[in-house]
Amino acid sequence: MGRGCEQRCRAGWPEEQRADPQLCVQRAAGRLAGSAVKIAGLIRRILQLIAIAAIIRWAVMRLRRVLLLPTGDTTEHIRADQVARMRRIVVSDLHMGAGDRADDFIDDDELASFIHNYVEREEPVELILAGDTFEFLQVRLPGIGDYEFSSRAANARLNAILTAHAPAIGALRSFVARPENQLTIMIGNHDFELHYASAKHLLREALGLAENDQRLRFCISYEGCGVYIEHGNQFDSWNTFVHFGGITQPFEIVRGTRVVKDVINPLESDPLDVATLIDNVKPTSAFLWYMLSLPRLRNPDARRYVTRGLLRMFRTVAIPTTYSPHPVLMVREELLGAPGETLHREMAIQQLYELEPDLRAAAAASHGGQEPVLQIRQRVAQGVTKRLTRARGQALDDLQIEAQRNLREEIRAFKTQTQRAMARIASGDEHGHNTLFICGHTHTAEVVALGDKKTYINTGTWTEVVWNIASGLYESRRFPFLEITYPDGSDSPDGRLLVWYGAESEPQEWNDIEGSEGETPITMPTKEDTQ
Repeated sequence: MGRGCEQRCRAGWPEEQRADPQLCVQRAAGRLAGSAVKIAGLIRRILQLIAIAAIIRWAVMRLRRVLLLPTGDTTEHIRADQVARMRRIVVSDLHMGAGDRADDFIDDDELASFIHNYVEREEPVELILAGDTFEFLQVRLPGIGDYEFSSRAANARLNAILTAHAPAIGALRSFVARPENQLTIMIGNHDFELHYASAKHLLREALGLAENDQRLRFCISYEGCGVYIEHGNQFDSWNTFVHFGGITQPFEIVRGTRVVKDVINPLESDPLDVATLIDNVKPTSAFLWYMLSLPRLRNPDARRYVTRGLLRMFRTVAIPTTYSPHPVLMVREELLGAPGETLHREMAIQQLYELEPDLRAAAAASHGGQEPVLQIRQRVAQGVTKRLTRARGQALDDLQIEAQRNLREEIRAFKTQTQRAMARIASGDEHGHNTLFICGHTHTAEVVALGDKKTYINTGTWTEVVWNIASGLYESRRFPFLEITYPDGSDSPDGRLLVWYGAESEPQEWNDIEGSEGETPITMPTKEDTQ
């Protein structure tokens, strides 16, 4: 014990106790022990509050379960009998917006040049825009609420996009003017409002096509001639829809949509220089780490911006709405008896409901025509666990380092999650006969060998990809696309991930460009993994 501490601890004692150093040490140790007990008690209280909050969140989510009823505004899959063997070009994630500060697509002339000088040939060709072609979520218009989802709102947003990107739309119009060409537009999570029939009609008019002209078609997935394509948002838990195939009542709003509407859109209007980069975050769940790893956190404006973003983020995702594809028919507890004592009665009621179509039809009649799922007894989980991580330190520098590490791990996990999802599809019986498995959504172009002569290809994005906000490191390979051909009349597709560098240069292979990273083959899942 230091002399200063010894003097302080003796100051308030009687004279006879001050002369005893051992007694001084014991008193000091007692005080420290008391402080430790208080701190331990405080930590327990905090953990209890966290556990209570988790239970309340779980209970509220159960109570907020919302039934989704399908409407007539739907989009189908494209199946093998609708696909002919021809040259195909696949591009994804253009994110065309309203031409304002939030619009990330600034390369209309480049896209028009690409279509005129490379996509169009003498031979027939299909151009597939594999999701998130249009950025509905960031179009903000006077008189249209951010959470107004209707045919009127969808048309107004799409019309603003078509006006802002006239050169690109003009190139698409020229492309489909040739009767042998085909334009396929896949719906993603950012242009989900394309499900509205009125929005499809508006786009057909903009491209100069009649209502039933098959040169333009829409889909939510694509399969045929050895190729399987989907956008990829259904592999991302923040952007997974219960009813991805169409509009429901009420309109289904996933967590990713709420983050864009409530967090990213307001933050992007901030004058801070990094504000416009916020919506380049992939995955959405990594947004927290992006915010904490921003440079210049010591700057008051930067701290204010980060604090505002984190508060918005927590408010948006704290208690998400839980959707259900079917109504739930609850059986009254008094009909069942005490829990654990009447299992045979519960099973009998369940079996009766499943075997009696008239009973199910009567239940459906009182639930909007949707046959409800029978729920016998609400079973509550026995415990709630939550992993807590300790911060490495309170210093801002340590905070940024930790955030950057978590950010890298989150992005790596997101990529792996998408790869493995496509690998499961490739190994399954339903789609396993194909050899090319393609998606977008992650904004990270890559080619991954799946084994058994199967390949997963992500077509990336035509918006800017920022690898490091602090250093301003951007992806230099700006315009990736996939070209699919059938050499010498083969039935097996040959897919090449290329990068467009303008009409004066030949496209280059993605993996042949200096600085690109080779991809590690991943293990195909077993049959058990696909169950």
